[in-house]
Amino acid sequence: MTHRPSDTSTPGGSVDEGDPPETDGRAAADPATADAERAPRSEGHADAGRSPTPAIDAGRASGDLDATPVEGWSRPVEPDRFLLAVSVDGEVLFAGPSAPDVVGVARDALVESDLLDRVHPSDSEPVADALSAVATSRTVTHRIRRASGGYAWVESVVDEELAPQFGGRIVTVRRADVDRTFPERYRAFLEYGSDLVTVVGGDGLVVYESPSVAEVLGYEQGSTVGRSPLGYVHPDDRERMTERFYRALNEPDATPTLEYRYRTADGDWVWLESHTRSLPAESPVGELLINSRDVSARKARERRLTDRNERLDRFASIVSHDLRNPLSVIRGSIEMARLREETDPLERGERAVDRIDQLVSELLTLARQGTGMDEPAEFALASVARDAWETAAEGDADAELVVTGDAQVYGDRGRMRQALANLFRNATEHATPAASETDSEEPCDAADDLTVLVTATDEGFLVADDGTGIDPDDRESVFESGFTTRADGTGYGLDIVRGVVESHGWRVELRGPADGPISLADGRRLRPPEGACFEVCAPGPSAADPDEPWIDG
Repeated sequence: MTHRPSDTSTPGGSVDEGDPPETDGRAAADPATADAERAPRSEGHADAGRSPTPAIDAGRASGDLDATPVEGWSRPVEPDRFLLAVSVDGEVLFAGPSAPDVVGVARDALVESDLLDRVHPSDSEPVADALSAVATSRTVTHRIRRASGGYAWVESVVDEELAPQFGGRIVTVRRADVDRTFPERYRAFLEYGSDLVTVVGGDGLVVYESPSVAEVLGYEQGSTVGRSPLGYVHPDDRERMTERFYRALNEPDATPTLEYRYRTADGDWVWLESHTRSLPAESPVGELLINSRDVSARKARERRLTDRNERLDRFASIVSHDLRNPLSVIRGSIEMARLREETDPLERGERAVDRIDQLVSELLTLARQGTGMDEPAEFALASVARDAWETAAEGDADAELVVTGDAQVYGDRGRMRQALANLFRNATEHATPAASETDSEEPCDAADDLTVLVTATDEGFLVADDGTGIDPDDRESVFESGFTTRADGTGYGLDIVRGVVESHGWRVELRGPADGPISLADGRRLRPPEGACFEVCAPGPSAADPDEPWIDG
């Protein structure tokens, strides 16, 4: 709180403390207009040489007031100041028309409320003293709560005399936060700068935030004044930030650079990079100056680069281990064929070559995962499913694709076709008893024919089969990279499916009978079959952000 020396209001006195000085660059109002936003003084206290202000009907002090001034009363537009008539115990009897511009509260909501309840608790005592005439100074600089919950710095000038029209004192309230914090010559930098400038007091609470808080975080300027910035920090970053914040506050030589997630006005999180610096001990502004900028785009690039490097590391590890054994088999088979002059061992080499070809194809797919949509477009689920079936189950006379419910999809058609092909291949290779016996040459019986179902659900779509199902012990591992139950399997097929789905911002789940029925897009409910059932969940077009992938069943 700050008490300032004040010139008391006396007949013939000069400009009141609450008025803007003539040196602040604003045009001086004419005498009649200068008194307009002030409440009327008691008889005999009109300043000499000024036209007396018309009296206001005392009956209007009840709060049933409109914004229309009495005839002949010209009110200047002063959006940074307003008038109050306040009783000695703090009850607001009258609020001037400019009050909502400063505190964001309607006039009728201010009237009959307690002014001291709107003053910051640390500043309420000097304001109460000024109202009750205990204090000799009539000018008090204090914080007042805005409708948004934050505090604005104001300078209140309390009239000495009680106004008989109201039975209380006239208080002129003027916004003082910008003037109080930074000189006029620096204000343009704060108003037009893209970085967020925050000043923190010795108690760790925000004293000032520059206008760019609206652009960077979406908050109204002044709405965070009087609050701790740590309350907006992401819970996962708060402990780390608390230690470094108070270190910067208590150690003048500490100038840490901080990176953390901060909550915006709409509830999202952005990454901020903040440079802190202690202010001089004699500074009237505060203790700590924080310069922050939004680095969310940079953090996203760093995250993508990290993910890509991890995929490349995994790719190199897989190539060095999983490809080495098939290559050894090929070398041994060729050498044996040469020694024996036989061609039978070459068949093993051919199988090894096929495995290498599949591994390379799937590993290249994994290396490209996580880059988002290459060519987003709108397409039909049924169409891309049938295209994928031709690739995955070509020549398999014992498997049948059934599409019972179509959906419109907005996403990367090529990658979705690849994901569906992997799901179909997983079904045809794992869902029948004969498929699990890799060396069996016996044809499957009709009873072993496989049906693969694709249908839209109310949350996306599902791919299910009526095969042998997935061992309960393996359900938690099916999406893990390299996991397979076949001797000649690669273990990367479902990992690719998960990567494609997650790159669209969706999720894929393995459903089972115990999970309960699934709601289809046409209102029916489907109980998951005994075989495998994979459901892809995605938002609809109305729930997705603009240009983000969706599925409309």
